[in-house]
Amino acid sequence: MVAERVVSPRFVGRAEELAALAAALDTAVEQGPAVALVAGEAGIGKSRLLAEFARTLGPEVRVVAGACAELGSDGLPYAPFVTVLRRLIRVEGILPGPYRQLARWFPELGEAGGGEGGKHRLFEEVLSLIERVAADQPLVVLIEDLHWADAATRELLSFLARNVTQAGVLLVITHRPVETPLSELSRHPRVTTLRLERLDREDVGRQLAAILGDEPDVAVARRVHERSEGNPLFVEALAHAGERTPDSLRDLLLHGPRSLPGPARELTRLASAAGGRVSHRLLAQVAGQDGPDLDTLLRELVDRGLLVTTGDGYDFRHALIRQAVYEDLLPGERARLHTRYADALRDVGAHAELAAHAYAAGNRRQALSAAYLAADQAHGSYAYEEQVRLLDQVLELWDPHAGLDVDRIDILTRAAEACMLSGDYARGIDYATTGLSAIDERREPERAAQLLELRGRLRHRLNANGVADWERALELLPADPGSIQRGRLLGVLAMGLLPELGKAREAFEEALAVGLRTGDPTVTIRGLLGVGSMTGDLGLLAQARTLAERLDSHDLLMTIPMYEATMYTRTGDQERAIEAARDGMRHARRYGLGRSRGAELARYAGHALILAGRWDEAAAILRESITEDPPPLSRQILLVLDGYLSLLRGDVAAAADAAAAVEHADSGSLFPRHQLFCLLAVAQGNPEQADRLLERALADPEFTRVYSSDARPVLVAGALAQRARLDHDTGDDVRGQVAERHAELTTADATLGVDGPFDRAWQIMLHALIEDTGWDEAAAAWRELRQPYELALSLYHGARAALAAGDKPGATTRRRQAARLAEDLGAAPLAREIALLGRPRPAQDGLTEREHQVLRLITEGLSNRQIASQLHISPSTAGVHVSHILTKLGAVTRTEAAAIAFREGLTGPFSS
Repeated sequence: MVAERVVSPRFVGRAEELAALAAALDTAVEQGPAVALVAGEAGIGKSRLLAEFARTLGPEVRVVAGACAELGSDGLPYAPFVTVLRRLIRVEGILPGPYRQLARWFPELGEAGGGEGGKHRLFEEVLSLIERVAADQPLVVLIEDLHWADAATRELLSFLARNVTQAGVLLVITHRPVETPLSELSRHPRVTTLRLERLDREDVGRQLAAILGDEPDVAVARRVHERSEGNPLFVEALAHAGERTPDSLRDLLLHGPRSLPGPARELTRLASAAGGRVSHRLLAQVAGQDGPDLDTLLRELVDRGLLVTTGDGYDFRHALIRQAVYEDLLPGERARLHTRYADALRDVGAHAELAAHAYAAGNRRQALSAAYLAADQAHGSYAYEEQVRLLDQVLELWDPHAGLDVDRIDILTRAAEACMLSGDYARGIDYATTGLSAIDERREPERAAQLLELRGRLRHRLNANGVADWERALELLPADPGSIQRGRLLGVLAMGLLPELGKAREAFEEALAVGLRTGDPTVTIRGLLGVGSMTGDLGLLAQARTLAERLDSHDLLMTIPMYEATMYTRTGDQERAIEAARDGMRHARRYGLGRSRGAELARYAGHALILAGRWDEAAAILRESITEDPPPLSRQILLVLDGYLSLLRGDVAAAADAAAAVEHADSGSLFPRHQLFCLLAVAQGNPEQADRLLERALADPEFTRVYSSDARPVLVAGALAQRARLDHDTGDDVRGQVAERHAELTTADATLGVDGPFDRAWQIMLHALIEDTGWDEAAAAWRELRQPYELALSLYHGARAALAAGDKPGATTRRRQAARLAEDLGAAPLAREIALLGRPRPAQDGLTEREHQVLRLITEGLSNRQIASQLHISPSTAGVHVSHILTKLGAVTRTEAAAIAFREGLTGPFSS
């Protein structure tokens, strides 16, 4: 019953509900009449869902709609059914026979009868008309906003739901769940009940992208999600809005509050000034009353859906309602209400709330003192973003005579440190830079060096470029071998110098010497980490962990797992790498650092999980971390890994989105993105573009600085691109170009060291690709490291080589092993290639002339409906052709089919 239609790009997050309505229609046609109840708050998208559902239905289904007016019992009885019947009779031209009761509304139905039969006769005539229409063609009746329906409309609807017997009738009804339970209808034997929930952050981002025509800034998407709370109508209104409530929403939001009687309206205004959830005790104190009278007012606000109860207090049902009510206050009203709140909070220790109310009331000194104390509270509860906000308020209100025991540079330093913890690195750099501009380096070199160290760490986490600040800080300090501050600087400088092993090792060893000489645990730990990672000594890392646990340093307890995960990956022990990274992630979340340090650790966990073949877990960790709005560098690395995993699974579109998101990133730490770019071009059926991307990777100046274990996968991707070029074109020119590129890859490989068993396995695989020999050695290396995808890939290429050499039994054995691994992983593209190995090329595999025509249009990106229009066939016929093509080509998706077509030359002038 459902035709293929392109869903509106603004319609997001409702795929399951749309499918449920389609299933309900199938039930109505195949088993008998059905009902679908769609519940949701105002603006949640009930009408949009019905509109999209109607758009998906083909011409063989008749759709009629009616809506209940907000006038309720004072409105026209049966209003939605009058609209529905008018559509059937006057627009559709359906006149199945005379109806004496309905003729009162529609004279064309015949002579109107008297009052005989009354309401029962009217109901029977509506039922008869609907069933006669559905007897010829399936009928969907959409009734919207039943919560506003009059009693007569509800009664008629209940009658129809109980008495319709004609197959092909689907009643779809929307309502607000709080106001209309519809318990009687929900007991219908063939009922589908849907509850539209608010959109999550990812879906809000998709809706914003459709509205704005481009991917929204992460911070914008996050802010709109928070303000809209996932309500699609509010998202649309906020897409182009600033901080104030848009005019398009204000009247809608204020309709309920403005319709309240005086005392309840005043209480709503008072509650709006609280700024969010307010306890009953505080609200009663500020209102100046308690007991039954206040309970009566609050009950009315709760019953009307303006407030909801939360624990021991209340909150607005939606933050935008609160904001609209608050913005509707006069300036004087706001100041007086905030003063009352500030007075009530003065001595209860709620410093953050007191700061907000004192600030809004215009009491700057009280706000400054409260914000300063609140910032300390926020730090103690690991609420670092809130700490930054409060310290920013302290800086705005700064008064050197306010009696605080710190100066402005101290506040700037604390703010920069809080940004380090919250992950807002760019903002932290600004704070540190402002502080440095106020320091005289000659008079306070140690203080300047401290801020330079901090700014360097922020820059390092933002874009891996903090070395200049650390080197300048060292210049300011005396060359004292016993200086703890110097030792700490050497430790962070060494991290920034990696992977320039000579310079980094010298700095790490000096830091370790300072730590051992002075007994400072932080300096000692950083030295142990550096020297241990560079020498491959896991014992030194274990010593560092013991010291950090004794010191209880949150930062070091999240830094150590990064070193551990890196070393375990280098040795090929991915399970221990996963365990170390996840341990760090748990620690990060426990102490409010999930967005910053947690995102960095997710990179290590995700990478190791991919290598270990635990792809579902990897995808979950990567997606969760990406949606938490991590800092830019962490986000880019996570996107590269997510794109690479999508590519391995065959989701070329998702991989292309990830590649586009990191295309213009300027950090050297993103060298592995070249691997994604090359492999994506191959998957898209463009090996020549993959070769050009390889050339760009080899010319990247970072090639000489990255770890060899980061560089070699890029070389392997380039070698795979050369294999794809030869598969696509075996001409002498291409063979010569590939030979030249193989020589370049060999030279590049020779410039790199070998960083452990993991890196050695990549090197073996690279040589096997270039020489097309040594595949058993490559397979053995990956089997020992227990990396299933790389093992399957090696077995596949080994099977190809064996087949070319005439060793069919050897090819069969390797092919079966590879197929089992690829299937278990869900590596769809590799599984397809393995399945096609030794079989006729797709061009010889039975595509008809019409299927070749459809395939050419698939490669141009056309939908089934567009293909049907081009070839003058029906959309359903086009869909059948597409299904046959995917089966014959062994493709899972249209994108894969297009890639095969490009690679096999199925769309060129000689393809048919």
